[in-house]
This record gives sequence, structure tokens and C-alpha cells, in this order.
Amino acid sequence: MKKFISNLFTITLLIFSIVIFCVTLYFCLDVFEIVQIPEKYSLVSMFYSKIEVIASNSNIMENVNPEEKTIEKRPRKTISAEKETYANSAESTEFWAQLEEQQKYQENVEMDEGTTPQNFYYEQLDEYAKIIYDKLNSNLESLKTGMYTADFGLTFDELLHQEGGDVILKDSFQLAINALTFDNPDLFYLDVTKLYLLTEVTTRAFSKKYEVTIGPNEESYLSKAFPTEQVVTSAINMIEQEKNNLINQCQNKNTVEKIKIVHDYLVDNTEYDLEAGENIYNVYGTLIDKKSVCEGYARSFKYIMDDLNIPCIIACGIGKNSEGKAESHAWNYVQIDEQWYAIDVTWDDPVITGPGYLSEAKKQESKYEYYLNGSNKFFEDHFEDGNIVGEANFKYPTLSVLNYK
Repeated sequence: MKKFISNLFTITLLIFSIVIFCVTLYFCLDVFEIVQIPEKYSLVSMFYSKIEVIASNSNIMENVNPEEKTIEKRPRKTISAEKETYANSAESTEFWAQLEEQQKYQENVEMDEGTTPQNFYYEQLDEYAKIIYDKLNSNLESLKTGMYTADFGLTFDELLHQEGGDVILKDSFQLAINALTFDNPDLFYLDVTKLYLLTEVTTRAFSKKYEVTIGPNEESYLSKAFPTEQVVTSAINMIEQEKNNLINQCQNKNTVEKIKIVHDYLVDNTEYDLEAGENIYNVYGTLIDKKSVCEGYARSFKYIMDDLNIPCIIACGIGKNSEGKAESHAWNYVQIDEQWYAIDVTWDDPVITGPGYLSEAKKQESKYEYYLNGSNKFFEDHFEDGNIVGEANFKYPTLSVLNYK
């Protein structure tokens, strides 16, 4: 009898040990998510489980204070018809002196074999921003719906487990979105402020996992002017027709002649207008509405240059206008015979102010003042900073010292 009881105890203890081992193993597999266990069978969820979604949206070229070396978005040059002279009274000599000194030591990038004007901003992104850019860039057709969501799963899980990883990812997201729109000026229909980085944080007992998506946060991220995919497609067709008409004028022309045709078209057909609605910053406003600001001029110029296979990028920085005031500004660099030159279409299309008559000679002089400039001329009143968003500080190619002859 004693032997039976002893054996029974031993068997019971063994069974109990096996059960404890199995439960412990099951719990560990559940806690560390080695095996995906449905919520209703999860032991961890009985203790603690929470899912939280964190949303961060994108911004582009934010307006800031000139006194802090960042400026309001109002780039413009004016010509007085009465005096036929440019005003040149700087508000802060020290401010401009600092910018000029800074530009002397500005680092530039070499356009190596892997870098093209079509991926110029992309090549300067960090590894996380490149992952985001690549995903969106490979789904440009889907972006036209305004509701496409790019699913990155656990791609950024390791990063988000690190201290400060969330800040790194947000910065990478901002840079990727802005780089994408600067490399692809035809994405005029996106309202990037409505495009969100969504991080789903699942907390279960002692573990967390981070799953990331980028897309709409309830409402479409299409611009109000292009609310549906059908409207987007129609607008694209209109823009391409306008572009193709211009490209037809470039048939049998050399590179410089093509550049001049596009430059002159934008100067002659576009009106600088800060009050013409949200499309003043994109190719639709410039090519179809014929109203734009510097960003719209620069995007449109690159958009057409890309189709003509002429290397061209959009550059950002600070402009010293005819009143000596600081303005956030955008312009272009184009490459001719392995040399880079600056073109500021916006400032070659100035506002005429005051009464009187402006001579034809003065009009022509103004029209080409910022046409194919080298650094000696262009950097007299243009200052690169590459800050298309935050403190991005993108680098640009080295300009020819002299203007194109």
C-alpha cells in the first residue's frame, strides 16, 4: 500500500511538473511572441494587453521668422518703372554677412554614378527614410487614390525599441516625404500635411511591438483642389498636354536652346500671385492656372527639364530681395557640358511697380538676370541652405564659377 501511494505521488508530481513546464513554455512563447497566439487563447492578455496608435503628419517648407535665419515664404523681386533701379537697402548687414560667410564653407555633393537628378534628394536620405521613400515611390499610382496605405509591418520595430527611435523615425518620415515630392514635381495632387506616419504600439505584459504604416488618418490625403482619383487623372492629362506642347517647340534644338524656350515660356506666361489658392506651389498652378510663387516656378521648370532629359534639380535657401529683405526661396540648377548653372525663373519674372514706362532694354535685362548664372553672380543674393523641411540641410552640386557664355 505504501509503495502504491509512493508511486502515485511520484506520478502526480511528474504530471504536475510537466503541466508547469508546458504552461511556462506556453507563457514564454506568448510573452516573447515566438509563436503568434490568438488573443482569446493568450495567457498574457489575461494579465495586460493594450494597443495604441500614434499618428504624426508631414509638413513642407514651413514659414518661420527671418530674425532666426529662417523666413516667411514670400520670394519676390520688384522693379520700379519710375526709376528703373533696384532697391538694395539691407535691413541687417550682420545677418547677410553671416550668411555669406556660411556659404563660403557650404559643402557640396558630387553627382556620382548612382545619383541622378531624378533621385537627387533620395540619395542624401538616411537608411530609414530611404525605406519609406522606396515604398511610396514604387506605389505612385496607388497614391492617386488618396487612401493608399503603405504597410511596413515590423520593419522599424528594432529602431522604435531604442531610446529616441521615435524621433529618428519621425524625422526620416518628414525627409522622405519632402525628398519624394522634390524628386517628383508631378505629385501636385498630394496634400502632404494629411499624410500620416501611424505607429501601432501593442503592449502585452512585458513586451511591446511597433508596427508602422503611412497613409491617411481617416480622411483622404489628396489636395482639396483634386479630391478624387478621376479629378487627379484629368488634371494630369491637362498638365501633360501643356508640357508636350512646349516640348514640341524644343524639337531639333540643342540643350541651351531648350532651356531658354522653357525659361521664357514660364516667365512670359506665369503671373506671380500669392493669393491665387493652394496650387501656386505646384505644377498645376503654374502650367494650367498660370499663377504661381517661387516653388511652383521651380517645380514646373524641373518637371519639363526631366522630360527633356536635361539634368535639373530644385534648390532651396534664402533670397535677398530688392528691398534687402530675407525670403525663403526656391530656384533651379541645370547641368550643361558637365557644369552646373543656376536659374531663378521667379526672379527673372519680376513685379513691375510704380508709375512710368519701363524700357524694353530694361525688361530684357531683367528677364535674363538670373539665367544660367555661375556662383560669382548668383550667390550675391542667393544663399543655399537645403532646408526644405526642419534642419534637413541637403547639399547641392558645385556651380560653375562663371556664368554660361
